[in-house]
Amino acid sequence: MDNRLIPDDDYEYEKQLAEQQQKQRKLEESERIAEAERQKELEKQREKRIQSEKIELIKLKSGVIDESESIREQHQQKRELHGIERLSNFWFHNKYIVIFVAFLVLAAGYITYSTLSKVKPDLTVMMVANNGLEYRQEELQAFFEQYTDDVNDDGKVCVSVISAPLDRQSHDELMVSNQSKFIAMLQTADCMLYITDSNSDKQVTDIMKNDLKKDFEDNDYITSQGLSLNMKLFAEQVKFENMPNDVVLSIRNPIATISTSLEDMTKSYNRSFKVFKRIADDLSSKAKESNDPGLETEPLKRVASSQSDN
Repeated sequence: MDNRLIPDDDYEYEKQLAEQQQKQRKLEESERIAEAERQKELEKQREKRIQSEKIELIKLKSGVIDESESIREQHQQKRELHGIERLSNFWFHNKYIVIFVAFLVLAAGYITYSTLSKVKPDLTVMMVANNGLEYRQEELQAFFEQYTDDVNDDGKVCVSVISAPLDRQSHDELMVSNQSKFIAMLQTADCMLYITDSNSDKQVTDIMKNDLKKDFEDNDYITSQGLSLNMKLFAEQVKFENMPNDVVLSIRNPIATISTSLEDMTKSYNRSFKVFKRIADDLSSKAKESNDPGLETEPLKRVASSQSDN
């Protein structure tokens, strides 16, 4: 561009600005070169020190000298830290360990609290019938609590109804989970009462006591599978209007397992049998007095569901 087209004032300003920028670039370049020289010198000094230390280490190992001045200088006594500085240093070096230990402490505390605060049931009943009654857990718990004693002496009666309906024709994840739950409970003495029906697998009904008629000779509601709950008054108590008429309250035979002795199983059976008898006597008596008509809903027919595997 022709300088004659730029006013004198602007021209002088642009010229001074260009000169300043050039000086700044030269200064930055000089500083960069100086810094590079300093880094080079520091690197030479570091390499020289390392080489010197290597030589002194060789001398120490070979016994030529007894002590190295250069190495001793590097291991001067550490400065003692206090207060916030000391805590900061500890946290910097141990934060992951502290976090892990804190997690373990919190987990242990939660497990302990959960264990101590959890109410241990006085009676456990497992629902294995797959007919819709599993959706009446609260009503079933309230029903059984009428006949249960405060076994653990905690001042209140608590019954746990475990819902694990079984259907051998289904192999979905829920049924597999229910089967595992059922098998696990068989190993313990926690559960002796089961709610079954005519579709329950023979492998389930075979472990139930089938000679209850000897203990309840005059009770028409006792079958080889247990206490028939084909009563309108029971359906009303559990609020299941369309309950099938094949629901049965069964009690399992006490047998020793891998994890539970026969003695413990028998003790649990005797406690559960008291509840079973109270229910059987009370319901059958009320049904006779009220001339209970029974239930009209027929059970759902499941193909081969009550037959054993070949």
